Amino acid sequence: MAIILVGKVSSPPAGWDTNTNFYRQALFCGFSVFWTGFSVGFSNLVCGICVGITGSGCALSDAQEPETFVKILIVEIFGSAIGLFGVIVGIIQCGDSIFPKEL
Repeated sequence: MAIILVGKVSSPPAGWDTNTNFYRQALFCGFSVFWTGFSVGFSNLVCGICVGITGSGCALSDAQEPETFVKILIVEIFGSAIGLFGVIVGIIQCGDSIFPKEL
């Protein structure tokens, strides 16, 4: 995700603070990139918690009954898909944000 976001960042030209439209577009893009990073990070945090909890349950149930391993592994795969979904949503979120290059 950082590779996608770093391509959007650029240095502002001289006189950027006097042009209102330029300032608004730069502000929108800055907030868009910030909240994209925040939402992707939060979704991956939730993904890690989900995989940790289901992985622990998978290990405990596998020790008691080995035939439940595949069933719980499928649940763990769906939990890890939350992180992938967060990255996809992040790409959609920052798709319209383009830092202005010229006044």
